[in-house]
Amino acid sequence: MNKQWVWCLGAVWLALGHWAVVGVAAASTPVAFVMAADPGVFITNPKGQRYSALPTQRLSQGHLVTLPKGQRFSVVVLGKGHRRVYTGPAQLRVIADTVRLLKGPAASVFPVDRSDRDLIDQWLVQYPRKRPQAETADKPQEESPTLKAVAPRDGAMLLTRNPEFRFEGQLPREGTLMLFDGRGKRFWVQPLEDKWVTLPPAADFQWGQQFTWEVRRLTGGRVVWGAFTIASEETARALLAARVPDLPGVLPESRVFYGMRLHLAKAYKEADEVWQSLAISMDEAGQPHRLKARSSN
Repeated sequence: MNKQWVWCLGAVWLALGHWAVVGVAAASTPVAFVMAADPGVFITNPKGQRYSALPTQRLSQGHLVTLPKGQRFSVVVLGKGHRRVYTGPAQLRVIADTVRLLKGPAASVFPVDRSDRDLIDQWLVQYPRKRPQAETADKPQEESPTLKAVAPRDGAMLLTRNPEFRFEGQLPREGTLMLFDGRGKRFWVQPLEDKWVTLPPAADFQWGQQFTWEVRRLTGGRVVWGAFTIASEETARALLAARVPDLPGVLPESRVFYGMRLHLAKAYKEADEVWQSLAISMDEAGQPHRLKARSSN
């Protein structure tokens, strides 16, 4: 085999390898972003796994979407800058750059504001498809099987000057809740006697302040801890004024955009209220989960 033939064969293998990598990248690149889906809408991924369609999911090439009769599905096609709304019965397939209708009635098409498209872009960057590793880079926390802080979530921005603490699990015997300001100076201390703690007006929280907090045992040692920020008055006013009401005539897409805006600002308390109104929850990796229906008994 002469050298020229060996070189040509090597070039072919390199090209095949390049196109294989390109093909994998294309298959994992988000093509569409789910904005709303009725409970009966399901997605099948290229591996054949089937799961419920939920807001904020991204769809890539090869995903199949199935809509039963009467079910509604709303999706933003990222490269096109518009939103499509489908009504079942229908079946859709995501191809390289769009969502193709395989069967069913044609979609209704709506433009998407630039600000909303930017919001989706921010969400995709903040919450990539791959789940992040456990958040231990800044401050690894001791495992505490007895007590967990439900609110405020670590790193949260509060839209009120009246923070509340909620805990789950077993309170330490004669435990103490301690707050420190942005300079590390002790700000407030009080006995932890209940799993729901509201602080009195004398604590005098101000707009724009930053805090760290911890629960300590009587014998010493931290049980659980975290940090939060109180938003500036302007930021709090702007986010609350943009509230989208949970009313029958309001599209779920509008509430999804509002929930994303709150969540990206780390206003988790208000964001969670929006997600719950949409019958979903959002985990720390930005992955949606459908809330289980409550029993009527």
